[in-house]
Amino acid sequence: MNPMTTRTLLAALLALALVHSKPAHAVESQFDVAPQNSDLVVDQSFDGPLGDRWHINTGAWKVVDGVLQGNEVSADKHAAAARYTVQTDNAVYQLRFKLSDGTKAFHFGFDPAKGELDKKGHLFSVIVTPTGWRIMKHVDKNRRQEDPNEVLASSDAAVQADQWHELRLTTWGPYVTATLDQTQLKTTHPTFGVKKPTLVFRCAGEGVQIDDVKVWNQVK
Repeated sequence: MNPMTTRTLLAALLALALVHSKPAHAVESQFDVAPQNSDLVVDQSFDGPLGDRWHINTGAWKVVDGVLQGNEVSADKHAAAARYTVQTDNAVYQLRFKLSDGTKAFHFGFDPAKGELDKKGHLFSVIVTPTGWRIMKHVDKNRRQEDPNEVLASSDAAVQADQWHELRLTTWGPYVTATLDQTQLKTTHPTFGVKKPTLVFRCAGEGVQIDDVKVWNQVK
């Protein structure tokens, strides 16, 4: 085979590989796949009223037709916020959610356990908007200038309203991997490898629906 033919064949094979390959950030869904060496510690399908592990901070949160609905209340002058009490460390978290046409942002995140960090405020969140999503380390409210909010990873993949989306998040020490449908973000921060006593759900705007919340704690 002459050099020109060889180069032509290699170019054709490369083109074929590119056609059938996925972008680096695209992944297959692992939703509802139990991780190895783990214990299922949260399994919320909202078949009944919210239990005593749920704590409503602001906004309106209620179960309707087997789905948790959250809405911001303008009188609160704060995003709707609810917490579920469960102690996690290295873990896998998953949920399904649906934005409405009036949803400005949906947050799923964590607080640090008391005594774990010299910090006031949330630890980090996955923040979803109609135009994309991101992982953000939250500000230390005692040191706003020195330690502000920081977006560590982001995607401009649109998140359509009025359809269900799957979110799955893994924490392992300071490392975080989050998959939203088939798009994945990875990041790390030295403050993330702490105990987390709650799951934090927040909604800015007119509504988010949440279902099928599961958490697996990794067995060491």
